[in-house]
Amino acid sequence: MSAMTVEALARRDVGQASDETTGIRILIVDDHEVVRRGISTLIEIALGHEVEEASGCKEALGILRARPVDLMMVDVRMPEVDGITTLQSAREIYPDLPVLVLSTYDTAEFVDRALDAGVNGYLLKNSSLEQLREAIDTALSGSGAYLSPTIAQQLFTRTRVTGRKDQELSERETDVLTLLATGARNDEIAERLYVSTKTVKSHLSSIFRKLEVTNRTSAVTKAIAENLVTLSSQAAAASA
Repeated sequence: MSAMTVEALARRDVGQASDETTGIRILIVDDHEVVRRGISTLIEIALGHEVEEASGCKEALGILRARPVDLMMVDVRMPEVDGITTLQSAREIYPDLPVLVLSTYDTAEFVDRALDAGVNGYLLKNSSLEQLREAIDTALSGSGAYLSPTIAQQLFTRTRVTGRKDQELSERETDVLTLLATGARNDEIAERLYVSTKTVKSHLSSIFRKLEVTNRTSAVTKAIAENLVTLSSQAAAASA
């Protein structure tokens, strides 16, 4: 999303903006000031969230130490300290902090590093306002990882080229998916499996990537269709 596009979206939604705010605080970390301020304006006006801005890792960590935020959005490629390292440093302060990557880069190198780091979503800067809204809502709800349609399609294509062997679910991922199919929340899954909610979110990100989906509902639907979980296994999980 270019700065001009962001500003155009913000102007378009001024008339729809509410004087009320959501109380949600978002930290945007991007070294390009014009782009960063444009995205901040869009989120504040169109979505009603409060926004903090940082031009890099050091400034972002200073903001986080002074006052926690509900979500961090970070560019994957920045000078001095990149977005993935910034994410990892931020989670040393707040281990469960939801993080979205917002970037112009859609290459496998950046996407794979971000997913391996446990991001809650990877959003391209040419995304629509609705995609931005959905990515933020998904990250805040802890319901999994949001992927821009372009990223999801690339992962699908790469999977078809390399085969599905590396895409098979692990035993633990199957356990998480089975509990997910019963309607269990992340904290409930964590309690059942004796792991942290952070670990559950990491498993969900991996499940979404392997099943080539972007949300919980699609994951469950596909899992049942492909017999990855069954009604009997769901019932057993629910009664455990």
